[in-house]
Amino acid sequence: MYLGGKSVLGIVKELKERSIKSPTGKDNWTKRSIEEMLSNEKYIGVSVVNVGGKEGQIYKLNNSHPAIISKEMFDAVQEEKLKRSNIVADENGIHRNTTKYSSKNKKCILT
Repeated sequence: MYLGGKSVLGIVKELKERSIKSPTGKDNWTKRSIEEMLSNEKYIGVSVVNVGGKEGQIYKLNNSHPAIISKEMFDAVQEEKLKRSNIVADENGIHRNTTKYSSKNKKCILT
């Protein structure tokens, strides 16, 4: 849905309309849960392990479990998230963009 042009809030609304319960079994999804799903590498079979607490080492284990989406789709979502972000890093530093992303011009295909 995200790659089809839906916003995170649009996805929340769509899931509610379809009566799809959240991972915790609730009728309403949170925006944060969708944002987490869109950026979580677990869905492509990567586990992140922190050994030693706050000061410890962080390891990424590729193919630690079966992927449920392709790496290509995951990467496409990350690219789309960057396009839609209003945070810009340029010669003036990091700041908010003056124009916002609009999904109104994208055709959305529901699956």
